[in-house]
Amino acid sequence: MSSTAVRRKACTTRGENHTTVQFVLLLLSLSHRHTHTSSQSPNHLRYRPSPHPSNHHATAQDFTINGLTLTDPLTTQKLSSTLVFNKKQIQQNQFIHSFVRFHFDFSVVSTMGKRKPKKSGKESTRTTTTQKIDLISNLPDFLLFHILSFLPTRCAMATSVLARRWRHLWKDLLVLDLDNSEESPYYLSGGRDRFIAFVDSVFAQRTASHVEKLRLTCEIPIDKRKSSTTWLRSVVGPHLKELYLDLSLHHNKGYGRVKLPVKVLTSTSLESLVLRGRMYLAVYEGFGWVRLPSLKNLELDLDCVDPNYVICSCRALENLKLTLREAFPTKSWETAELHMPRTLKRLTLIQADTEEDLNDIQELAINTPLLEYLSITLWARCLQVSISDDYPNMVEAHLDIDQDQEQIGWVLELFKALRQTKLLDLKLSTMECLLRASPFELPEFSRLVNLELEIPYFDSGFMIELLHNCNMLQVLTLHNREKVSTLELEEPNCWKLPMKDPDCVISHLKIFEFKGYQDSADEHAFAAYLLERGPILETMKIHAEPSLGRKYKKRIHKELSRVPRSSKTCQLKVIT
Repeated sequence: MSSTAVRRKACTTRGENHTTVQFVLLLLSLSHRHTHTSSQSPNHLRYRPSPHPSNHHATAQDFTINGLTLTDPLTTQKLSSTLVFNKKQIQQNQFIHSFVRFHFDFSVVSTMGKRKPKKSGKESTRTTTTQKIDLISNLPDFLLFHILSFLPTRCAMATSVLARRWRHLWKDLLVLDLDNSEESPYYLSGGRDRFIAFVDSVFAQRTASHVEKLRLTCEIPIDKRKSSTTWLRSVVGPHLKELYLDLSLHHNKGYGRVKLPVKVLTSTSLESLVLRGRMYLAVYEGFGWVRLPSLKNLELDLDCVDPNYVICSCRALENLKLTLREAFPTKSWETAELHMPRTLKRLTLIQADTEEDLNDIQELAINTPLLEYLSITLWARCLQVSISDDYPNMVEAHLDIDQDQEQIGWVLELFKALRQTKLLDLKLSTMECLLRASPFELPEFSRLVNLELEIPYFDSGFMIELLHNCNMLQVLTLHNREKVSTLELEEPNCWKLPMKDPDCVISHLKIFEFKGYQDSADEHAFAAYLLERGPILETMKIHAEPSLGRKYKKRIHKELSRVPRSSKTCQLKVIT
């Protein structure tokens, strides 16, 4: 072999090793990020969509490890979409970082030669090459498998061209992420048939004996419906833990429904199940009994589903996200009732179409004393709701509920039952329900730290009374939605200085934010009161109503700036 060929081969090898090192270090960087960000996430698989491909160019501040900056745009582009795993895998992430940092030194990783500057006179140019070993390719398989499991399957397959060591690694992965939705940056152009062929090739080339996690999002041509059944039957087994399906059949007349295999609803190992799209899941079509004893996370967003059929057999369910639709397929002689499992810790109820009523659902029971998180978006007006008397473990509650005068009673009961929560977010529709109700005694929110309210109008008397019942409040956010609300104040508000300052104002309130501020006399007096009486207030942020002119907004800032402040560190911001 000639010297030129030898040099060319050496350069190719060095470049290949350098690309491999950058690629895996970037994966480790992403894995490190997930270690810190996923601690607040549910213990189930959650998919984070990547940004638009045009934003995939990494900068010098994007990825740096021990002084090494990764700047390869092709490498960073492959890593824009990741999966966040449960706590056990977070611990694995931490082990990987400690292992790599202890055994390998990445302070100098470039295998490319460095050219010394030319010296004056007759001294010739000298080139020195630092020889380095490809340490990444020597990592054990389980580390490389863990790194690749964070990537969509198409990206994991692309690593096979990096080096000989990587050629067949993706075939042994236990995680498959196959997303062909149009909003996905990895959308496979060329039609649905091409994606079907791609998935078929993935399953044909895999050498792993089982799959632990599968994410599948696509539209299936009507003549390829058997393909989806084949894929699902090949992955459902004693090792499958997480399954995310968003499927629909496509044909000339529109969309059809994919029939879900019975094995999915009888898996004893499944811990997380997400069913979305147009899948057929009926109560009396030969499914038999549902048996999901290990299921902890369930998300149902289907056109035709009886949630009770699935929920009733989930004895260990902790997290439920349910989208309610008008069509509720139950046997005609049965009453449509929804009963939430008592084991739930997180519950999200969403009405898909707030313009329609849920005529097929007559009763909703939320007797779940272990709840820690609650989010309800519900505008159905013919619904009887029963709730627990108390939710002692509640941490965060979001309510967007609209009910007729006759149905407001259960909204008041729920409002009182949430008295132990730490964060309370009440949307405009919920506040209108509370203000339309007959006079009632406000509950004492003894642990409330963060309060967010969308109000139909500002009433300083109501706000002061509410603050008296929130002794530990640190963050207060108000949004005046008077311009879009149909509820009107019966009498004009007149500021009255409270005889006693609320405990939270003088001892805990740190942040006050007012959106839709119209600078009425009542609003101005309330803001000035917090400035004067809040000794630990750190920030007051006023978002003036957009219809107010810029000069008027400057006047708002000027007038509030004149108010003497009890806190020397308080910052006043008027946002235009």
